[in-house]
Parts: sequence; C-alpha cells; structure tokens
Amino acid sequence: MERKAIRNMADDDNKTLNYKMKLLLDIGQTLMESGADCARVIRDMKRAAVHLRIPAENIQSHVTYTTLMLNVCDGERSFTQFRKCMKHGVNLAVLAAVSKLTWRILRGNTPISAVEHAITRIRARALCYPHWGIALGAAVGSGGSCKLFGGSWEESLIATIAALMGFIAHRLSNKYAFNPYACAMITGFVATIFAWAIPAALGLGTMWYALVACTIFLMPGFPSVNAASDVLNRFTTSGMTRAMDTMLIIGGLTFGIAFAILVAGVGNISDVHIQPTDTYLNQAIAAALAAGGFSVMFNTPKKLLAIVAVEGIVTMLIRNVLILEFGQPQALGSFVAAAFVGIVALKVIHIVHTPNTLLIIPPVIPLIPCVLLYRLLFAVLH
Repeated sequence: MERKAIRNMADDDNKTLNYKMKLLLDIGQTLMESGADCARVIRDMKRAAVHLRIPAENIQSHVTYTTLMLNVCDGERSFTQFRKCMKHGVNLAVLAAVSKLTWRILRGNTPISAVEHAITRIRARALCYPHWGIALGAAVGSGGSCKLFGGSWEESLIATIAALMGFIAHRLSNKYAFNPYACAMITGFVATIFAWAIPAALGLGTMWYALVACTIFLMPGFPSVNAASDVLNRFTTSGMTRAMDTMLIIGGLTFGIAFAILVAGVGNISDVHIQPTDTYLNQAIAAALAAGGFSVMFNTPKKLLAIVAVEGIVTMLIRNVLILEFGQPQALGSFVAAAFVGIVALKVIHIVHTPNTLLIIPPVIPLIPCVLLYRLLFAVLH
C-alpha cells in the first residue's frame, strides 16, 4: 500500500482511507501543538488532503484548542476520527517545516510512506538552539524590553539576570508537572524577587523597570495573537479558549509578582510609567535584542533571526517616532508599527519562503500589549 501511487479517495479501501485521515490529523496536531492558529491548521491539512487525493468537498473538519475532528464521506462511506492536542507551546521551526512539507508534496508525487516519515521526523526534530541558548534568549528579550520601556542599561542587565532565574524556575516547574498556571505564579515570584534582591544586595535603589520587565518572557503573546486570529476567522470556540488561557496565565503571573512585591515590601509597580525616553540608537539596539531574544525562545530558524531583528528595529522606530515626535498615543503608534511590519512581511515571506507567522509575530512581541493586562490585574489587587 505504501509504495503504490496514491489513488483517488473513491478507489481506496477502508484501511487506506483511514490511514490518510491519520496523516492529516498528524499534520494538524503537529501544527496546533506548535503554536499555529486554527486557520493555518485547516489550510495545511486541506493542502495535504489534495495530495492524498481527497476532494475538499468530501472533508468536514472541526477544530478547537484541544481537539481536532475530521470526517471524510464519499456518499457511500463515512469515517470520523478525532485527535486530542494537550501539549501547547510555540515552535516556529516546526510550523515552517510543516508548511514546506505540505507545499512540497503538493507539487510532486510523494509516496504516502515518505509523507508519514517526514511528519515523524518533524515531530522528533531537535530544537534549533541548545536549552541554555533558549534560556538566554528569553532573558535577553526581557532585558531588551526593559530598555524599550524607558529603563537604563543597568536596569536591563538586572532584568536579564532576573528573567534567566525565572525561566529556570519555569522549566523546573514544568519538569515536575506542576499546573501551568502555578508555573506562571512561581515564575513571576522568582523573577520579581531576583529583580528586587540583586540591586538590594549591591546597595542600589529599587530598579522599577527591572521589576516590570523581568517577567516579560512569560507574557502569552502568541496565545493572545492566535486568540484574536481565531475569533476574526470565526473559530470562536478556540479563540475564546485561547483568550481564557491567556488571562489565566497572566492571572497566575500577577499573583506571583504581587506576592514577591509583598515579601520585598516595595511600592506599586503598576505606577511605573512605560514610555520610551532614550535615543533612537539605544532603542534600535534594544529592539533588536528583544525581537531576536524572543525569536530564539520561540525556536525561530537561525537563518531568519537577522530579518526578525531588523523588523523589530523598524517596528520600534515607527512607534517611537509617532509617540515622541507626533504626540500620538501609544496604542495608535503600536498599531501603525505592527500594521506596517505585517504588510512588509507579506512580501518578504515569498522571498525567504517561510510562513507569515515567523516574520509577523516575533517582531511585534516587543510591543508587549499583554504587559498592560497584568498591570491592570496588579492594580486591581491593590
């Protein structure tokens, strides 16, 4: 069966048709668990279905945040399979690999066995960076964000160290299978305590921007963007589930930060004014560090890091010019910057042959809309 040419669905026996459905669900599960939105999951599954000779009109799919359901019916037979997706993360290298696979098989007569082996290799592939590199990327991204918020380079260094400690705490919590929202709370507590304790041990004053920025790496930027995307694409159930998951993560993080602030005895960090005040050169360097660091954390392919860093610089410069030179509100500046980079990325993706997600979301993560959410929750707690 595996070495023969792929036949039309009507000519398949029941075993072969179920096997094809399994491959489609393997693709969908791989995408969903790696941070894809529902539209991308459906699109790539349908692209693979064309290669497997399953007509689009014979496929019905239902996608939620934790479940994929697929029905194939040819008028005489009807088969339904579903797959649970319980491990959610962000792995942009996997998204790129699956996208390239579905395009490649669409253009050629790839045997079914080769498709299955390719999916298995993608799911088992090693990360693009060592674990210590990912931890350092998350820390550097938080440190760069500290500078973008208006902090000094000294505060950025403290935020980087504190974020590194928080990232290690998060990995250890996940290793021992803690509740994910408890992991967020533990991470927020550890990172904030270090952001307070390091300056205190050195005899320095409270570094407010380090306290604000040290937990930025845990802000659920991808889930929030995917939630909005799903709702706009009418995958309402999945979008609302992602939004609720985002709020619960931010809620756990907020409680951890609040507990650390209570232990440290410092003031209300929600009063810290987040506004770029530095030179454009320093802001450009910080933007490159933030975008590049978070891209490493998201396992972006190495060849795209430079492009993402440049996009991050452009995003920050556009936002800062609108805010500082034209007196526009932060929300409008962030919107225009993100829209500009998104439009440019739609052209660049055809040059570097990569999904738009890899070049659109990481550069705008330093805009950090989620930080305003946890500051809101922190203010409510007070």
